[in-house]
Amino acid sequence: MTEFTKYLSLKLDSSKENLYVISDETGKRELHSYNLKDDRYVKVSNEKENVKNYWFEDGGLLIATDFNGNEREQLTYFKDEETVQLTSDDDYYHHYGIHMNGKFIFLRHHKDGKTFELVEISNGSRKVLNSFDTPVSITGKFDDYHILMTQAVNNIDKTVCLYNVDENVLKETGLPAGRFGSYRSLNEAEALFTSDYLEGHLNLYKLNKNTFEFKKLTYFKWDIEKVIVLEDKNTVIFEVNKQGFSKLFKYNVQDDLLESLDFYSRGVIHSLVNSNDKLYVLYSGMVTPHAVYEFDLTKNSTVKLFGNEDIDIEIQTMHATYPSFDGLDVPYYLYEQKGSQRGTAIHVHGGPESQARPEFNELYYKLYKEGYQIAVPNIRGSTGYSKFYIGLDNQEKRMDAAKDVVALRQHLIDHHQSDKDNIFIMGRSYGGFMTLLLITQFPKLWKGAVDIVGISHFTTLLSNTPAWRREQRSHEYGFIGEHDEFMQCIAPLNNTQRIRTPLRIFHSHHDVRVPFSESVQMYEKMTEENKDVELTAYENEGHQYLYTENQDDMNTKLINFFNELTE
Repeated sequence: MTEFTKYLSLKLDSSKENLYVISDETGKRELHSYNLKDDRYVKVSNEKENVKNYWFEDGGLLIATDFNGNEREQLTYFKDEETVQLTSDDDYYHHYGIHMNGKFIFLRHHKDGKTFELVEISNGSRKVLNSFDTPVSITGKFDDYHILMTQAVNNIDKTVCLYNVDENVLKETGLPAGRFGSYRSLNEAEALFTSDYLEGHLNLYKLNKNTFEFKKLTYFKWDIEKVIVLEDKNTVIFEVNKQGFSKLFKYNVQDDLLESLDFYSRGVIHSLVNSNDKLYVLYSGMVTPHAVYEFDLTKNSTVKLFGNEDIDIEIQTMHATYPSFDGLDVPYYLYEQKGSQRGTAIHVHGGPESQARPEFNELYYKLYKEGYQIAVPNIRGSTGYSKFYIGLDNQEKRMDAAKDVVALRQHLIDHHQSDKDNIFIMGRSYGGFMTLLLITQFPKLWKGAVDIVGISHFTTLLSNTPAWRREQRSHEYGFIGEHDEFMQCIAPLNNTQRIRTPLRIFHSHHDVRVPFSESVQMYEKMTEENKDVELTAYENEGHQYLYTENQDDMNTKLINFFNELTE
């Protein structure tokens, strides 16, 4: 059974009296509120499906839900006693943007199409303002007449544009293409944003809103991720992702003064909001379950408001790097067991443009209690370590990333007492692909393998992926018609005859990122060859498993699988 609650998306309402957070304590994701005056914690949503996101708009509450994890995100608006269903079309994905001039403005695109439509809803009527053939996103309100938007260049970079809501015209700002985020307006003339302009790390920049000239304000060799501007419109609080660990800083824009804040720095800040001199932080660490804390900027003190209790066992953790086959230093986290000849699980994260971070993971906790070490690498291609590092696994460099995992396996044997005959490999999404790649390309190294919503063949994935996603993923995985030979060569589906490792596959019927067919074809091929393989499929999930019942089922089966092979 699930022992810990997962909290997500902490926000403060317009009254500044209530914190809101998405929680799965009821068995699925629901919206809850916490009153800062009387500590009252209550469930405020009553949706049939999981709550995916929410916003406070025009004195009301806007909630996004989807059907069985299909990511369509239908929008419902609640104000006083009135409920308005803004969207209910399950053929479209909806990406909420802003409330502006009395209108809800958002993006949508058809599940099978490529065109993105900019839509406004006002007084019950819906109007398509414009359409775009390239994936676009709404960043925020620029002024009363313009929306700041970004347009995808590839799977990483974006161009920044202004959309004129009166003329219905999108124009480029002239800002360079790159990663762009955390746009925060300071006043009519200036704003802040984060980007990797000029070098490969996300730093803070000041923007002249009239000329679009920009100035770099910080020079971290790590990424700035979460940014909030305090009420004085001069003091900025931001999180630096240093080797995965969150570190809070305070920055005075006018005086160009930077100071670190004495908040917890051995874990991850998942959400950050403020009210005057109080910061409210959703935080977890490798041995610290999710909870919400209040940090007083004047007193430099931290108080826990609500969340999980501490874990009931002692877990040894560490963070380090190891040399890969070509000398590249690859970072990893380790949940380390004492003693020699330890069974070890290596878990590869998804993305691959993502990052494993030192946050609380209940599966790792349960595996550790069973006696396993867990190693979690950020192999080449991961974010958080410079733009150069992100690009090291693209397309025909894929096998280099796999060799990173092989090098980690040997490092664990040599330096952390891992039993060479009892090492498991597992991963989710792209990590599932990497799992399948490793058991087909390096079949003698693994005791067992677990593939969760993984890819079995890049060509079939791209062929069955909606057009709007195909080009972006091709920049990472390879283009059909250009990289066919390589994709066919490394495809796990084409190399099942080499597998010697028992494999357990988990997938779901409503996955829109990695189609269910990716797991079915792998399972059927291995079954025909009399390989040791099992497939578990969940009827009410998508790419992420949101129901705790399904999480419990998968975790139990995974641990039993490891234990049976270890005995």
